[in-house]
Amino acid sequence: MHPPALMHSRACRRLIAVTLLLGACAGNALAADRTKIRTLNIGVQAVMTLVSGAVQGKVHGLSDVARCLGSGAVAGYGSYEAKIFVSRGHVQRGWLTANVASSLSENAAAGRNPVSQLGYTAGPIRLRFAVPGLDRDGDAYVYVDASVYEMATLVRSFQDNDRMRFRSGLIAFERDTLYPADDGIGPFTGTTWGIYPAVWTGAGKEVWHHEVIHAIQSLQGGAVEPPFRLFTWAPRRKAASPRRPIRFEHLQLGLVNLGTDWAAARDDYQDRWQEIEAYRLAEDVAP
Repeated sequence: MHPPALMHSRACRRLIAVTLLLGACAGNALAADRTKIRTLNIGVQAVMTLVSGAVQGKVHGLSDVARCLGSGAVAGYGSYEAKIFVSRGHVQRGWLTANVASSLSENAAAGRNPVSQLGYTAGPIRLRFAVPGLDRDGDAYVYVDASVYEMATLVRSFQDNDRMRFRSGLIAFERDTLYPADDGIGPFTGTTWGIYPAVWTGAGKEVWHHEVIHAIQSLQGGAVEPPFRLFTWAPRRKAASPRRPIRFEHLQLGLVNLGTDWAAARDDYQDRWQEIEAYRLAEDVAP
C-alpha cells in the first residue's frame, strides 16, 4: 500500500506530513541512548496527540492544547516504560501498559477526559471500556473500533508465517525457517507487521522482545489516528436513554502507520528509527 493513495483530505495530508517530519527527526536522535529514546517518545507522542486533536476539531483553546500535550506526553512516557518492561522480559505487563498509555492519547485527541475510556487492542479490533463516572458523554459500556491497516497486516502476517499463537496477550506468529533477506540485508530471525510480532522458532528471547517493541510502536501510531467516519455504526442515544451494552463505533484506515512505514522503507535499514529504538532497548546495540 502506498500512503499517498489514501490521503483523501487536507487534514489527513497534514497529519501524514507531521508524522513523516517527526519520524525523520527521530531517526538520527534515537541512535544515542535511552534518555533520548525516552525524550522522543514523550515529545513525539505529545505533538501527534495535539495534531490528531486538531484534525478531529477538538482543539479550541489553550485548555484543549494543554490536555492534548499533557496527556500525549504521559502516554509517550508510558509507552517508553512499556518497551522497557518488554526488554526485561515482562511482555504481558508491557503490552497492557502500552494499551493504557495509548488510551490517554486516544481520549485526549477525541476531546474526552484522558482516562474516561481504557482500550485494549486484539488484532484489528480495539475495545474501549467506559470508566464509570468519567465517561460522562458516552452512550455505551464498551466501544468497538476496527482498523483497516491492522486487518491488512494480519493477512500479511499469515502469508509470511507457518502458524499463529496467542502469546503474552498478543496475537503472534512463528516461522520454521528464517525470514528472507530484504534489499540485501538478512535473512532475519524475526519480523513484525503492524501489531503482530513474529519470530523464527530458533530465535532467542531478545528477538521476541525486539519484535514486541515494534508492535508497541504500531499501537502508538494507532492511538493518534483520527477515526474515519465512513458511516455511522449505530445512532447515538438521547440524553435520557440508558447506555447500550456495546457500540460499534469507529473505522480507522491506519494513515499514521502507513506514513511511518512508507518513510522507513525509504531509509537504509540501520537508519530506520523503528529499528534503532528496538535494537537499543531490546539488545542494547545499534542495528
